[in-house]
Amino acid sequence: MTRPVQFLPAILGIVFCLTVTPVLAVVGAPLKEGAPVVVVAAPGADLDRIVEVSGGWVIGVSRAPMAVMGASDAEDFEDRLKENGAWAILDGEALSWLCGVKT
Repeated sequence: MTRPVQFLPAILGIVFCLTVTPVLAVVGAPLKEGAPVVVVAAPGADLDRIVEVSGGWVIGVSRAPMAVMGASDAEDFEDRLKENGAWAILDGEALSWLCGVKT
């Protein structure tokens, strides 16, 4: 007779893989030039200023405490965002897919 606790590591491993895989897909998605991006910065950072100084504009009406959605036609937008204080730049389209938003 097997005990249910014996299967706990396998169950936790499966749950971990199912929850982490979509997040890794978003983080690893290549950015498309001119497509919307999610800009993540330090708490209290002026996200609007970071995007605008980097040559882009803020899109969308909702804001997260440490992230904002932005876009730009500039080729070096991602590099400028990093230089101006962005911690991470994520593909906005992939993130919207993860959140269930149809574009």
